[in-house]
Amino acid sequence: MKINQGKKLKASEVTVKSPVDKSSVVTNVRKVSVMVSLAIAVVVCAGVAVFTAIAIMAHNEGLRASREEYEALRERRQVIGNAEFISTGHNERQWSAFDLEMRAVNPEYAFWIRIDGTNINYPVVRGEDNEKYLNTSFSGESNKVGALFLDYRTDLDSPHLLIYGHNLIEGGMFTDLRRFLNDEFAEDNPYVTIMIYGEEVIFEIFAARLTDVDDPAYNLNLGTPRLFSRYANRIGAPLRASQILTLSTCTRGGSDNERMIVQAYRVR
Repeated sequence: MKINQGKKLKASEVTVKSPVDKSSVVTNVRKVSVMVSLAIAVVVCAGVAVFTAIAIMAHNEGLRASREEYEALRERRQVIGNAEFISTGHNERQWSAFDLEMRAVNPEYAFWIRIDGTNINYPVVRGEDNEKYLNTSFSGESNKVGALFLDYRTDLDSPHLLIYGHNLIEGGMFTDLRRFLNDEFAEDNPYVTIMIYGEEVIFEIFAARLTDVDDPAYNLNLGTPRLFSRYANRIGAPLRASQILTLSTCTRGGSDNERMIVQAYRVR
């Protein structure tokens, strides 16, 4: 039986493959890898840039909205003025015309606070917790500027009023509390005024300091005269003090526990 061995190739028809240059392949792979990495880096950087731009725009928009909101409230307060406040009478307190208007905007309105020599001139709210108004404006809008708020465990009759507010790079809220670290400024601007029920309640500042969340100033367990007396003595309040006001803000320092506080006692 004849086996077909196929056509015999001539020497000129034989193709000999050259050996693969492995170093060249590795080099090309590395080049491609570098290009891919650069492309990914560019995409990531572009994404970060876009995200940052959006975040900055949102932040600036929040600041603008906050400024407009609180400026409108201040203007409204100026229009109504103290002259139109309802008399509190002898037996019971009554909301003033301005109080009622503020409560129509936000039923959790507590009172208005003002400190001469500063930009602190705001409504104060009292919510069901100490979280809501960190990122909610007085009118109820979501805003990182938030609102000044009274600790929910206290009210105007409590022996210790504790009010919180943000410390902002751009200013506003409780940013100006840091000015009271300057003794000369503190001497020139010693009073905090709270307006409620047609009255101006005056507190005189006696302390301002940088501290932390464990400071005894944050003690609210003052249900008896003895406890209050011990507390007042510990924080350096005058002996005649019958009610303490503490204003608290963060420091924007290296620790989340750092705080700036200003304390005052009621004089009228």
